[in-house]
Order: sequence, then structure tokens, then C-alpha cells
Amino acid sequence: MATTVEPTRTGPAEAPAATTPWYQRHQRYVLAGIVILAVLALAAWFVMASGKRKEEFAARSLNQARAAAEAGNLPLASSELQRLISAYQGTDAASEAVITLNQVRMVNGQSELAVVGLREFLAAKPKQQYVPPATGLLGAALENSKHWVEAANAYTQASNAADVDYLKAEYLVDAGRAFREGGRSEDAAKAYRTVLQKYPRTPSVTEAEVRLAELTDGKM
Repeated sequence: MATTVEPTRTGPAEAPAATTPWYQRHQRYVLAGIVILAVLALAAWFVMASGKRKEEFAARSLNQARAAAEAGNLPLASSELQRLISAYQGTDAASEAVITLNQVRMVNGQSELAVVGLREFLAAKPKQQYVPPATGLLGAALENSKHWVEAANAYTQASNAADVDYLKAEYLVDAGRAFREGGRSEDAAKAYRTVLQKYPRTPSVTEAEVRLAELTDGKM
């Protein structure tokens, strides 16, 4: 009589690797990715929080410096502004401090120094919002130093950079004045005519009309 041999049982059959869920086969990598994302998110939050605090401290220092200037303590204001610019470089308050510092310099009769400071500031490519006031102030500093044509060119650049009509017109009137002082009457007349033609609804129109009439003997 033949003997029947039964197959040996070794327990439940294991599922082929191909049928194992993806996340189980790559669990270690998934966890590592989650950890990396968490670290990056934490780092981004820290950078944002740190930047916000830096801006707040810089703004507080700027207010203190301006208060000193308004109180007539220009040496203290100048010192505070220079410290702010150095300590909080890259913040909006530091950019505003550069402009304020050079205004203080001009009040102190240091227009040539203001020219140097403003040119350095503009060469560093500040945010667009600071270009018109800085360039306009450069024009004023150059005008105070009797560099008439350079001043007029700076005012013209400030007008081109400005994003509102009344400022564009105001800077052009300044440019016309500086061109006239520099003996460039035709350029002055051109600046005034631009105001009349492009910005007829701005407050600068009246002055542009008067100055243009002076230059053309009333012929406009």
C-alpha cells in the first residue's frame, strides 16, 4: 500500500514584495522627508520672525533719531542714524535712515557729503520706493553745491522714477530751475513745457507757466 506524503506547512505564505504598500516599503524615506520638511518650515519661521523683530527694532531706532532731529539735537540724530544704518542694514528703516541722515547733513551745510552718501546709496540699488526721494534729494544737494546741470539731471531722473504725477511735475519744475541757473535755458523751457503738457492737473502747473513765460518773454 502506497504511503501518502503530505506537504510540509511552514506557516502563512508571505505576500510578494510587489503587493506590499509603497509607504511600507519606503517608510524610512517617508519619515526622513517629513523630518526635513519640518526642519525647513521651522527655519523659515525663524527667519521670518527674526526679520520682523529686526524691522521693529530698526523702526524704533529711526523714530528716536528723528525725534532728536526735531528737537534740534542734530549731532545726536546724525550719530543715531549712522548707528542704525550700520546695525540694521537691509531693512526699510535703514533705507529711510540714509535719506534722513543726508537731510540732516544738508541742514548742517554738508551738502557735498550728502552728495557722496546719496550716490553710494543709489549705487547699491535700493528698493524702488526709495529711488525717487533719494534722487530728488541728490538733486537738492548738488544744487546747494552749485552743480547746476548735475542737479537738473538728478531732478529729471527723480521725475522719471516717481510713480505719481504731482511728484513727477514737482521734480521737473526743480529741474527747470537748476537748468536755468546752469545757463541751459532751452532745457529749462523743455522741462516746464513737459509739466504743462503731461501734468496739467498738478499744483506745479502754475509755477511752470510763470517760469516758462519768463524764459520766452511771454511767448510760452
